[in-house]
Amino acid sequence: MRFEKCGNENGQTIILIHGMATTGHACFDRIIPLLNTYCIILCEVDGHYSNSSYVSLDKCCEEIENYITDNYDGSIYALLGFSMGGSIGIRLMDRGNITIQRVILDAAFCVKMGMLTPVFREMFCYGVGRIKSGKQIPKVIYEKIMGKGNNSLIEMMYMDISKETMRRVCNDVYRIDITDRIKQFKGKVLFMHGSNEPFPRKSLARLKAYFPNIESRVIDKMGHGQFLHDNPEEYAGIILKYFE
Repeated sequence: MRFEKCGNENGQTIILIHGMATTGHACFDRIIPLLNTYCIILCEVDGHYSNSSYVSLDKCCEEIENYITDNYDGSIYALLGFSMGGSIGIRLMDRGNITIQRVILDAAFCVKMGMLTPVFREMFCYGVGRIKSGKQIPKVIYEKIMGKGNNSLIEMMYMDISKETMRRVCNDVYRIDITDRIKQFKGKVLFMHGSNEPFPRKSLARLKAYFPNIESRVIDKMGHGQFLHDNPEEYAGIILKYFE
């Protein structure tokens, strides 16, 4: 995993973790200047930049934990995870090896897909493959995953992602475990998602079993990643208010 620092080095530290099949810069470049009072750690997940290979969610967590332990004594102020990045955030909360005071999970995926895992995995790989080759995705498949009227995935796509990385990420994210250890997490948690996203609602319901008081915010008429991509000023405003 690759880490990049920006913003105010003397500010409180926040870590930003991007989604699958995109990059840290593609996800967050529009909001980073708006968060520049903080010391920002931008993560680039293995398999999502050149000369790297994705291994597992837990491997990602180990690398983040080691970085935070080595550079910040195991404690940061906040974490913002989008989609796969939110899934990584959930695993970090569950593992409990670093301290985080504020967590924002933007459409984090933690739905157990069970026997449907191979179906949704291959659907995702098929869709990304068509985007990479310049072909349109059948509307019914695209809107099933991304929500109606949403082009954020296409515009934020990391075109060099391999099918093997996508398959491994899907296998991890669609089977993600949450244990009772996560109840020991002491930070505040906000879960955001667009009203046009079908699966994050199920993720939120699962998390409520562990965090009955988890805060949530539904963004009207938005699909997966659409609010982050299309409305960065408003998005950053929510982040800054929650981080106060």
